Amino acid sequence: MAFADAAARLADACLRNFGVQVTYTPQLGVAFTVTGILDVGARREDAAPGTYAVLFAKADAFPQPPDRGDEVSVGAAIYNVVDIEADAAGGVRVVLHFNRTA
Repeated sequence: MAFADAAARLADACLRNFGVQVTYTPQLGVAFTVTGILDVGARREDAAPGTYAVLFAKADAFPQPPDRGDEVSVGAAIYNVVDIEADAAGGVRVVLHFNRTA
């Protein structure tokens, strides 16, 4: 089994067990639901609980590629996408910055 296959299976298992549903709203297009693992406070900050978070998801879960400026809603919290980091195994880390509460 190739590393990429093993990594993809591991990602699938983690998403099944730890994933949450979030609403992803692209700047252009229609909002959709994505399952991802949310890590709030993912960067060292002076503020607590912090304003940055990271959403890990499978790249193929997005009907269109994530882009800076898109929004992610998690409960009442709305985040802006500030960076996207793809990996070689089909995963994507979407770096989020807290914007507002709905």
